[in-house]
Amino acid sequence: MKIELVPVDDSNREAVLALSVREDQPFVAPNGYSLKEAEEANAETPGVARPFAICADGRTVGFCMFSFAPKEEDPADRYWLWRFMIDKNEQDKGYGGAALREIIRYFRDNGADRLYLSTEPENEKGLHLYHKEGFRETGAVSGGEAALMRMLKGRNRTVRDFDGIDVDRRLRIRGKCGYGVSIAISDGEDTTTYCSGSGRYGQDFPVNPDMLFQAGSVSKPMFALTLLRYVDRGVIDLDADISGVVPEYVKKGPVTFAALLSHTAGYNLHGFPGYRADHAPLSLEDVLDGRGVTPRLRRIRPYGKQYMYSGGGTTLAELAFTRMTDTTLREAFEKEVAGPLGLTRSGFFQPLDEERVPNAAFGGRLGEKEDPAHGYHYYPERAAAGFWTTPTELTKIGIALGRSWRKGGFLKKKTARRMLTPVMEDETYCLCVENLRGDVGYHGGCNEGFLTEWFFSLREDLCVASMVNRSEDSVDEAQMRIAIELFQNAEEDVAGERGRRGWKSFCGRYEHPEDADFCIDEVFWREGDLYARCVRGDEEFTSKLYPIGKNAFGRKGGFARIEFGEDGLRLNGAAAKKLR
Repeated sequence: MKIELVPVDDSNREAVLALSVREDQPFVAPNGYSLKEAEEANAETPGVARPFAICADGRTVGFCMFSFAPKEEDPADRYWLWRFMIDKNEQDKGYGGAALREIIRYFRDNGADRLYLSTEPENEKGLHLYHKEGFRETGAVSGGEAALMRMLKGRNRTVRDFDGIDVDRRLRIRGKCGYGVSIAISDGEDTTTYCSGSGRYGQDFPVNPDMLFQAGSVSKPMFALTLLRYVDRGVIDLDADISGVVPEYVKKGPVTFAALLSHTAGYNLHGFPGYRADHAPLSLEDVLDGRGVTPRLRRIRPYGKQYMYSGGGTTLAELAFTRMTDTTLREAFEKEVAGPLGLTRSGFFQPLDEERVPNAAFGGRLGEKEDPAHGYHYYPERAAAGFWTTPTELTKIGIALGRSWRKGGFLKKKTARRMLTPVMEDETYCLCVENLRGDVGYHGGCNEGFLTEWFFSLREDLCVASMVNRSEDSVDEAQMRIAIELFQNAEEDVAGERGRRGWKSFCGRYEHPEDADFCIDEVFWREGDLYARCVRGDEEFTSKLYPIGKNAFGRKGGFARIEFGEDGLRLNGAAAKKLR
């Protein structure tokens, strides 16, 4: 058998167009569509798409198409097997494996050090062939297709990076039976996921995009969203005194939902440790009266005078909400949030339904230390810590909230603006969510054995969510940095090349405003990008800037908004003149 890859031209185009797969193999686009795609790609970037007929002993038996872009900065974007198919009448003759080996040889001979492809997880026959020829899953899934890769030089190791980030190394994800991570990035149309490691420490239990994780304090914005739907209907008033609804916990009024959701009501109980999964049920009154493992709720700071994070205040708000609406938070979320947004896996499941346990992650090593069948804690404080979800569904919620901020929809525009407007000067916290830089929503979460990071844009459709089943401080910091990096990379990709030619005019020295604890000393150009030399107190450091709007930039590694004008810049709204 002699297998050849022959470039598609007028001499073999009709033969390629005549090829097709079986009806039960809907994993490959029609060849006519692929050839049109190749023409469009090559019109934009000549030579990037390379279509070939697969010939066996002179007969056309299949088709393949490559993406060849060796100048791409990210190695994962350089060499791809875009299309690969064998005609339905030529399958099971050994052509697939022989052709794939010839494809690998072609890439290796043309300087590629690695090769990527993607396919649906349901393509069992294709996956068997790819695995046989050395391809392995990278953990990334985009558009419903799992990415696989094979090294072509040196040892055939799998590089499990996500958007250029070595997630596994930074989160210390090791082996099949350690801890695991699940990440999703969405632009409102396409969602890309990354999964790695085990959802249950000590077990070979691979994380998948639909696996449930506890969201920790990200439960709070989910509760706020639910409550604000009632605000939009006029059922609840954020600023009304609700002390009469929960009189046993308010000795002296007033108290409002707005104060409780913004952590300015002065209550204690920062967070909750949870209980063994088989613990007897506790009511909200049990928690607030101190009949669990946490002290009784009490006010320890003046009402409305300062920000002090309080899961206890959130729990009091949940109790008032359930009494006023005569419904549970779980039922209200299903009706007001999950239903309208098409969420099927998210909810305040406390305790977790048994039918959901088979695809639920366990927190840390709780499966070994407490209950082998239910390795997670029970949180009766649902609004504060009781939410189960997936990163993919968190991105759907973030996109909906960002759209509501811009033009209304899931929430009325004025309601979304109220939710995402800081309640106190010099604070970023709003109503159960933070507003970073004026255009980024954020909340993190930590339950026993679980960590969550959730960022969403208010300017455009963009959301990143990351969840791990490990809760050490070092992992918390690493996960936050990864989530920020992914979010800012996506922001930069959305902005693209707009206005890059004019950026050099922003370079120069800038004044240090009086009493500013953070300022930009100098903006300079380096290797095609804009950088800022920043000063914070006695510390100096350099940050790359990236576009987030017309003459507006963000700072990589942190959240700051830099706007350039004719005479200077504004850093988070504070003006600084350009030095001449």
